[in-house]
Amino acid sequence: MVEIFERLRSERKRLGFNQTDFAEKAGVGLGSQVRYESGERLPDAGYLAAIDTIGADVQYILSGVRSNTIVRMPNRELLAWSIAVVEEALIATKRTTTPEKKANIILAVYTAYQDDAEKPRDKDLIMHLIRAA
Repeated sequence: MVEIFERLRSERKRLGFNQTDFAEKAGVGLGSQVRYESGERLPDAGYLAAIDTIGADVQYILSGVRSNTIVRMPNRELLAWSIAVVEEALIATKRTTTPEKKANIILAVYTAYQDDAEKPRDKDLIMHLIRAA
């Protein structure tokens, strides 16, 4: 069973933060962040309110159920990578598409990697899929 501390770690990674930067944004020290993510301590309401403001899905952290009512901050680094790899693949395959279809491809690539920051990004697979399409 996935615990609060595992979902907290997952949310931090989804947002693209290391523990030090996330702790700073949340207004706690690195030691507190480490204890929250190890399950040694439970975060308090002030911490949860602070991470909510930077895009963490607090409902998910607490319950395991994703919130559909909040707008979550994208992982900027993953979004930039998704755009770059799709652009590169389209150029390499000498393909063009409409802006709407390109946005859908970028969104699909982003979504495939967004919930698992540890998942290796396979640029060759993306290139292969665009060639095959």
